[in-house]
Amino acid sequence: MRRGLLAGGTAIFVLGAALLVYGFQSAATSVETGQWQVTWYSMRDTFGAWGDAIETATFPSNFNYDPLGLANRPEPIGFKAVMDINVLEDTDVVFTIGGDDGSITLFVDGASTINLYCPDPNTSDTYETTITAGRHVLEIQYYQVLVEDDAAASFSMRSPAQESSTSIMVGGGALAAIGLVLALLGLLLKAKRS
Repeated sequence: MRRGLLAGGTAIFVLGAALLVYGFQSAATSVETGQWQVTWYSMRDTFGAWGDAIETATFPSNFNYDPLGLANRPEPIGFKAVMDINVLEDTDVVFTIGGDDGSITLFVDGASTINLYCPDPNTSDTYETTITAGRHVLEIQYYQVLVEDDAAASFSMRSPAQESSTSIMVGGGALAAIGLVLALLGLLLKAKRS
């Protein structure tokens, strides 16, 4: 039994370690992000006529603001947000935008990818695409179409390949830990006397 535990534990540990290393290497296909650089505007109307810039801010790479910070102003508000991303190798990316009481549009490298009119209630839309390796510019434009309610906006970006890599790393780490425990038990058990 001692040798069986030691051999089995060692084999499971090696398999877990290999999966862990593979997961780490696969995670290198990630998308590097920064923060959104946001400029807030007073809107001339609720049809998208941009007014004067009133404030600047930053948003994290993924955000969900409900209500938006400046939504308590008496006039309609809007914002334009820009973020650079760096893609290390061609990869699939899923973008999701959402909003309430407004209109929100996502641009990737200047091309409109999602245009979501969301007067009420809070809704979202998703767009999946393959992004080529290199630097890309994302832009979000949001403006209020209803002033009497709480305006909201959200954005998320995920890479299915990166999520798979994380699952592989977790599974590999768990297997390596189980294998290590079994191998140690095999070492610590006393040999049978004949």
